Amino acid sequence: MESLWIRIKGWANIGDTAVDVYYKPSDQEEEVEEAFYKQLEVALRSQVLVLTGDFNHPEICWISNIARHTSLSRRFLQCVKSNFLVQVVVELTRKGVLLSTVLTNKEELVGDLKSEGSL
Repeated sequence: MESLWIRIKGWANIGDTAVDVYYKPSDQEEEVEEAFYKQLEVALRSQVLVLTGDFNHPEICWISNIARHTSLSRRFLQCVKSNFLVQVVVELTRKGVLLSTVLTNKEELVGDLKSEGSL
């Protein structure tokens, strides 16, 4: 797992914003993923969150909010739903699948996203 957490200090009565850039290898062990979920739940308790990266869950259909096949994808989608996160990427990013993900618990914080090819 590769993950970088950044906290942006808020002004006056505006709370902090946590930003996480995340890459999950397709063969990541379930224990590592569960540790990430616990870390995410702690971050969500006191902050606005923007979570972005490649979570390697091509089985998730973000339009209908269902996950097919793997229990790991269903678990990831359940974590997103139970933490009231919203997927703000709408363009398919690779081979007709939406892999690049931007999730937030404050939808108006992220906008005007464009897919501009790969690095």
